[in-house]
Amino acid sequence: MQIFDAIYKKGNMLQCKFSDNFLHPNYLGTEFPLGQHLITAISYNKEYVKSLYSGLIKTYISYLDNETEKNFKKYEQALFKIDDYCIYLHEVSYKLITTIKATHSRYSLSDCMDFINVFDKNEITIFTNQFAKIKKGGSVQPKECLLLWDIAVELLLNQFDSSTDMIKSDISDICNAPATATGLDRLAWLDENRRIHFFDMNFPVRLSVDLGEAIDSKFFITQKTDEESISYSISLCTTEQLMYYDFSTSLENNLPFKMCKNCNVPFIPKGRVDSLYCDRIMPGFKVKCSAIGAINTYKNNQSDIEANFYAARKRYATRVSRNPLLKPEFEVWKIKAKEKLTAYREGNLPADEFRNWFMDDEWTKI
Repeated sequence: MQIFDAIYKKGNMLQCKFSDNFLHPNYLGTEFPLGQHLITAISYNKEYVKSLYSGLIKTYISYLDNETEKNFKKYEQALFKIDDYCIYLHEVSYKLITTIKATHSRYSLSDCMDFINVFDKNEITIFTNQFAKIKKGGSVQPKECLLLWDIAVELLLNQFDSSTDMIKSDISDICNAPATATGLDRLAWLDENRRIHFFDMNFPVRLSVDLGEAIDSKFFITQKTDEESISYSISLCTTEQLMYYDFSTSLENNLPFKMCKNCNVPFIPKGRVDSLYCDRIMPGFKVKCSAIGAINTYKNNQSDIEANFYAARKRYATRVSRNPLLKPEFEVWKIKAKEKLTAYREGNLPADEFRNWFMDDEWTKI
């Protein structure tokens, strides 16, 4: 299964030409920044990706049922959206669309033979059981079909996770290299067997027709032009090969691979190279790690006296909640507290005097 026909390096960008353009008759390839999609591939949000594939499944089946231009456009947008999120998921899309096309709309047990090159024996058994449920009533129910392909997505993503485990480990090891290590020298921090594996890899170079620049977005459609030129490209067949080419090229370009201080997942800073936090919103969080980092930095930079001040204010608020008669006094105290905190931060109020003031709780004893 050859997914990637050629990869063109253009500065800090890679440009990909697909060999599986049956997914989209005019779809040629995509342009993406070095390293960024690689990092996404090893730390992607699985639930979000499942929702993207749910959209792809529904639009593709609708297109197979009724091949109109409108349905095709919806399918096209769903496909592009997945590649835009992470180019390395394209092979998962290829396998999924292939199996749907081979089976829809017959859904017979014999169609399981079309899956041999995609799924292993245990996975095919899961499909067989689901096929039997679908055909039990004698007709294909749309909701049951969608459930079948949701299972396919889960299995394909499990395969993807297994295939990326080693490069996840490699990138984590690179993140632990000292700051003095740069470029390909960072490979010295890999396990010996991994270094040997890395240097044994071969990326065949060939002369190809340059794809040109992306038009309007990261995605571009095949367009004949008089400006095509011959350039060097790398011939790759698998997602793993492209990952390692992306990885090595990123190292050669001295891109900084780091571990996020919040989620402990590798990232490449998009702005300042000394950034400690990534820009992802990790599962279980509502804001980006960088926003959490800013809050943590602020808290860490607070002086001990400020921490004591906020603890005292919280303590006083608790007392007021228990004794509403204190509320007018507390409102006056808060106004004075804001003024004194500002004066302290600006150096106009000594620390001891500020502490003695907010620790004086006589006003709470009325």
